[in-house]
Amino acid sequence: MWMASFRKTESESRRLSGRFANAGPLAGSPFSQAQILQLMKTEFARARRYGFAVACMLLQVDRLEGLVDLHGSALRDAVRRELTKLCAEQSRDSDHLGLASDDRYLIVMPHSDAEAGRRLGERLRSAFGDLEISVGGSELALQLSIGVVSSEGQESLFFETLLTQVEAALEEAMDAGGDQVCVFQDGPRLVEDEDPALRKDDA
Repeated sequence: MWMASFRKTESESRRLSGRFANAGPLAGSPFSQAQILQLMKTEFARARRYGFAVACMLLQVDRLEGLVDLHGSALRDAVRRELTKLCAEQSRDSDHLGLASDDRYLIVMPHSDAEAGRRLGERLRSAFGDLEISVGGSELALQLSIGVVSSEGQESLFFETLLTQVEAALEEAMDAGGDQVCVFQDGPRLVEDEDPALRKDDA
């Protein structure tokens, strides 16, 4: 599990913080796992101190591991490139995108509640589903599962708990068949689209 690498020493945290300006979606690549976790921990601590909410979401392309076995690692590279570009287009400058693992992406959203996370998640899910990613001459239509959680209303929440909750929300979305946004609220809960036009017809 990707969450096993939370703990960084103080010297590691200082060293990582100096690299943030050279990474991230605006520089053309996501933050590394170590960087995004440190950013999330920093934003979480700031939110606790000043009393605002911070949201995060965990994204994974449905069935990507099996598709990479069929089409090779070029597919993973193409997905990373297109998803990074899409997140940069759809999110705010203050949001942060990083790698949770080879196939999972973590977005940290300061000053955001669960509803703001859900809205961004639906935009990303819908826009990603409209993409056609070409690998080795094959056009692939891929779908995205997303878990969302916010610190809002969780007074005793620990940083690690927020990560556990967003992973549970993602697993719920994937278990429901994928191409879903699931918000964690007193246990994972699937959220239906407010606008039916956002979701593709089941065919």
